[in-house]
Amino acid sequence: MSFEQISYLAQIVASVGVIVSLVFVGLQIRQNTGALQRNEHNSTMEQWTVIRQAIAQNRDVAELMTAGLKGERVLDPADQLRLEMLLNENAWASFHIWERTKRGIFPKGTFELSCGAHLCGLLTTPNGSAWWRTARQTVFPPAFVSDVDALLTKT
Repeated sequence: MSFEQISYLAQIVASVGVIVSLVFVGLQIRQNTGALQRNEHNSTMEQWTVIRQAIAQNRDVAELMTAGLKGERVLDPADQLRLEMLLNENAWASFHIWERTKRGIFPKGTFELSCGAHLCGLLTTPNGSAWWRTARQTVFPPAFVSDVDALLTKT
């Protein structure tokens, strides 16, 4: 075998090595992307768990949400602030699911089927809709507001 043939053989082996390396890197990227998506999902669930647990473990918070949203009682300034903060937390947690759905981290329709319906339930109450009229203009990105408003028109 001549040096020229050995050179050609070495180039072929090197080319195969490069292709195998690229396939390996592609698999690694795919696995890493899956892990990142799982972390995003876990982070989102942690945000919602804090809200759910606040309501489930504290009767005062649950009563504030139910009576406060429906306008069944007049809220003093402290309770009004608490209700607004709870609405804000629900809306921001919903925003994160909306944003992750838009980026393709969550499957299409996740926002509408999961927290979109819940958020609309809050925002169609008397005090929830009053809060949304203000918050939609000052707090949230316009694209999110448009999507929430579209869901609200369907309810």
